[in-house]
Amino acid sequence: MTAALDEKRAIQETAPNVFFRETMSGGLSLGTTDPRQGAAQGRRTPFTFHATILVDDVDAFLDHPEHTARLLARAAYSPFGQELYVERGRFNLFRPGDAPRTRLMTYGLPFVSGGRAYYLSGTKTVHDHAGWDMWRDTTRLACQLHEGEDERGPVVGAGVLSLGLRDVLALIASMGSCLPEPEGLQARLRFGEFFLGSLWQLYAPRLLSLPNAGHPLIPSPW
Repeated sequence: MTAALDEKRAIQETAPNVFFRETMSGGLSLGTTDPRQGAAQGRRTPFTFHATILVDDVDAFLDHPEHTARLLARAAYSPFGQELYVERGRFNLFRPGDAPRTRLMTYGLPFVSGGRAYYLSGTKTVHDHAGWDMWRDTTRLACQLHEGEDERGPVVGAGVLSLGLRDVLALIASMGSCLPEPEGLQARLRFGEFFLGSLWQLYAPRLLSLPNAGHPLIPSPW
């Protein structure tokens, strides 16, 4: 069991190309496997995590289709404790989904409580349905809690975590790099271009197919 977690020291020692912090929280209930049901039943027992995500090599991260990064986190869940440490978590940004034009943002948080191993597996499914769903898709994390060291273990709980506008702004402000400048800025810009470019590819086709597509609301002065 980890006695403490020092994210700043981990950043200094591993010198990632890009890092940022993300906080998510929401209802999670034991005894169910359905995230929606768990979210409703677990409103009084929220699961909260404060994650630090580290992209060690931004070129490798962008080139590989799984887009995998390391994840460290401090989690709190009243049935298990207020100091749950995640040292070897995993984060994937826009990995391919099974359905066409679908990308997944996945989180894997292994931790120990009471001498037992648990694994929180979370997925944001990013797919353009009818209506304004981009915000919901990118800020709601459907979770299942497994007993064991990975998601092969039995599901013992489920819920939905989310982050609000303030959390998103804090995430953006926390983005940093251990590379010297201007390489650090370039790494952050490449990461940002990948993030925004992926959203554009997923959501722009429906927007551009609207009746006014190609006709700006503000008349051209020419």
